[in-house]
Amino acid sequence: MDQQQNKDQFFNPLSVSPPQTAAALGSEMPKKKLTINKNFFLVGFFLLILAGLVYGLNRFTGLFSKAAGECFPESVKEADLSPNSVDILFSTNKACQLEIAYGTGNQTEALLLQVPESMASLNHRIRLTPLLPSTTYYYQIKSAGKAVGEIRNFLTLPLSGGAVPTIVKSPTVAPTGVKNYTFEDFQAKFGTTDTTFDIDKNGVVNTFDWFEYQKQ
Repeated sequence: MDQQQNKDQFFNPLSVSPPQTAAALGSEMPKKKLTINKNFFLVGFFLLILAGLVYGLNRFTGLFSKAAGECFPESVKEADLSPNSVDILFSTNKACQLEIAYGTGNQTEALLLQVPESMASLNHRIRLTPLLPSTTYYYQIKSAGKAVGEIRNFLTLPLSGGAVPTIVKSPTVAPTGVKNYTFEDFQAKFGTTDTTFDIDKNGVVNTFDWFEYQKQ
């Protein structure tokens, strides 16, 4: 019997112990895979959050720098519109001294007339005058010659009741040659140096030359 007991103490390759050990190892492997997959998911999730924070910070910094470094008009509108004048109202996020370029053309190059502000402010009111009645004008707000607003337009009011505006005579010279020029004739020469239509002799033909011509 002692010999039989000693034999039982040795490992029997045909016993069921090895399959039990393999089963135990097999049950641990899915747990390890689950843990690894979970770690990868957490790392990816935190990377996405980090990327979103960096992107948002960059956008905020860019917008803040843009707003702090330049003057941009807000709430732009026209007020007190009449046959020969209009007030342009707008505000800026900081005190700025701006100007308005305007004219009868809808391109930046055609906005030949300019009205600058006399001082910097937060709330702006710039009057455009003299204007022609029943005429579409285009204007753009600028800062040191650089456009900071879009091109907008307005239509001046017609003269009511056939009223004729007061004309003040001035010692200017009318265009030579043809005597009866129309506004369209002058408009075709806006921006040029045609001496025939440059009534005020400032080197460029614009709306003011038409006004001076009408005073003859």
